[in-house]
Amino acid sequence: MADKPSGVRHPAEYYTNPENSIGYLARIVFRSFSRLLERGTLTRSVSAGQWRFLRQLWREDGITQRELSERVGMREPTTVVAVKGLEKAGLITRTKTPDDRRKTFIHLTPYARSLELELAPFNAEIHEIATRGMTEQEVETMQVLMRRVIANLAEENAKLELESDLQA
Repeated sequence: MADKPSGVRHPAEYYTNPENSIGYLARIVFRSFSRLLERGTLTRSVSAGQWRFLRQLWREDGITQRELSERVGMREPTTVVAVKGLEKAGLITRTKTPDDRRKTFIHLTPYARSLELELAPFNAEIHEIATRGMTEQEVETMQVLMRRVIANLAEENAKLELESDLQA
């Protein structure tokens, strides 16, 4: 292996093994989690993708499409497609205000609200499966570390966006 540059935890070759890559491991966890979650949510005709949007709206209904996109961590074009699908499925309605016609507000339908308590147990079950054999302290430590990784990456992405804006 080549010498590692100062300030770098491991040389680049270390990350050629996917098992050493946090991004790879996070992707595998996400895909596995989504697949198992969808097994349950599809019993109510809700995909894992729709679940992600509904979960945010259950926390705060009536947010703008842009806010929803940011909270779910999706790009706006992806959110537009997802919102159209949610609307077609009878899960949300979209409204514009006379003040600012550019803003689209997303509201849950009564049916979508009723699904929260029906679908939440599927999420809880997957969490139990995923953390099997871990102590409560290990689960809390993992959550703290994952939030730190997310914050670190968000900070770096914000720098990229700022650079992009400055170049435009």
